[in-house]
Amino acid sequence: MAARLCCLALAGLLLFPGTAPAAAPVPGPGGPGGSGVPAARPPEFRGLAFGAPLAALPGMVPVADHGPTVFCRRADEKPVLGEDCPADIRYGFSRGALFFVRLTLAGCESLAVLTRAYEAKYGRPAREGAPGVLRLVWRLPALTVSLSHFARDGDTVVDYVYLPDLTPDEREVWQSAEDIRARGPIGFRGLRFGRELSGIAGLVPAYREGAAAYYRRPDERLELGELRLSDILYGFWQGRFFAVVMRAEGSGDADHFDALRRAYQSKYGPPRAIPATLEEELVWSWPEAQIALTRDAEAGWLAIRYADARLLAQVAEAETRAGAPPSLSGGLRLFSPGDPPRSFRGAAFGSAPDNLPSGEYLYVHRGRRYYRRADERLNLGDIPLSSVLYGYDANRLAGVTLVVAPSGGDPQKDYERVLSAYTAKYGPPATRPDTPPGGDGGTIHQWSWPGISIAVIRPRTGPMEIHYVDASLLRRREARIADKALDAFDRKIFAAPDAAGPGIER
Repeated sequence: MAARLCCLALAGLLLFPGTAPAAAPVPGPGGPGGSGVPAARPPEFRGLAFGAPLAALPGMVPVADHGPTVFCRRADEKPVLGEDCPADIRYGFSRGALFFVRLTLAGCESLAVLTRAYEAKYGRPAREGAPGVLRLVWRLPALTVSLSHFARDGDTVVDYVYLPDLTPDEREVWQSAEDIRARGPIGFRGLRFGRELSGIAGLVPAYREGAAAYYRRPDERLELGELRLSDILYGFWQGRFFAVVMRAEGSGDADHFDALRRAYQSKYGPPRAIPATLEEELVWSWPEAQIALTRDAEAGWLAIRYADARLLAQVAEAETRAGAPPSLSGGLRLFSPGDPPRSFRGAAFGSAPDNLPSGEYLYVHRGRRYYRRADERLNLGDIPLSSVLYGYDANRLAGVTLVVAPSGGDPQKDYERVLSAYTAKYGPPATRPDTPPGGDGGTIHQWSWPGISIAVIRPRTGPMEIHYVDASLLRRREARIADKALDAFDRKIFAAPDAAGPGIER
């Protein structure tokens, strides 16, 4: 309870940054534990008006103090909801004004009866939650009421949160501090994930990437706290909002990144820190949301990506069905739950060839130098390997390729054992066909993180392969190739053929 109240104290500061706001005319909550009031007055709970000053409410006994936010109980409170449901009730005051009430219920015989009572008063709720949690939310003009049932401990929590100064869009995505830690963000700047593109005014198309279309808001405030942003892009798939990407060019120094790290950790909890050769990566993952914070110190930029995890998975499935080639170099995608490797058999990704134990140079192909180890163990457990190759870009270990040797045993069993071992270590993979022209119709199983990708490839013909790829180095390699191509176009002169007419310009 104390930890939850501390989180809500932070929410109270956002709702009441100064003195208590003027009451907004809304219908009263009434219902279980509340009483109806005329529409011209602020909502009430058991006769106490939201927005009322603490000094005007006698009988309040402080139980927790978080600076400008204080939580109290009423000395003469009836500790029951309805006839036989024990209730612990707390009142939250932000800068002296009542903004929050929480009922913690234990031992209630029928959750269904309680739910029907709230539905009878407030109508049909929005259904949210996570595995093991039932969450019903009613959003009124100036008040949000939520009923959460936690299956593990059997407790039920009912929250009344007073939201007098928020626009309808802001109210749609408002979350308490504890809810955002538990579930992750449900939207961004008034746009809830899943919202239809047709209902959002003023968006300007930016570009398409795969199955997704990205838009900008012309009058966007390009700031995130004290960080100046260079761009904010809103991603839509089949007309539904699923992601937002923010970039800050020239702000990739350690001070900016550390400030963002502290702010995000305070809001979302501890991240997964995923090391990469050229980047720093922080990831927050929930069943329904994902955040990635990326810093490229060498290139001097920061990127922050929010995504609805369920819609993002659907985007990936749609691109696979459309025949999009697999990408090992990154992009907006779901990250694997396990921790990625940062080395292979003692060779750290990003390290120089001199650091490869007993390394022997083999050849160069398309600018990448390949090595092997004289003391290499040509086996993966008890499965034989025909080769292990170490690929270097700009003298940094960028990838390792393992080729499984054909054997007289059962290749299908070897494949299943390898896949089972990697799944046990890194979590379920993303699986897709290895389609032509690059593939032969086999199968690719992929584990992805911001800085590393692993792929187990089972071709229709030929041996199985396992690839470890430093995604940050691969992105840099792809950028160099793209720059060379663009530079060649810049220097080339295109001559319009004589028969083309005026539609082609020099």
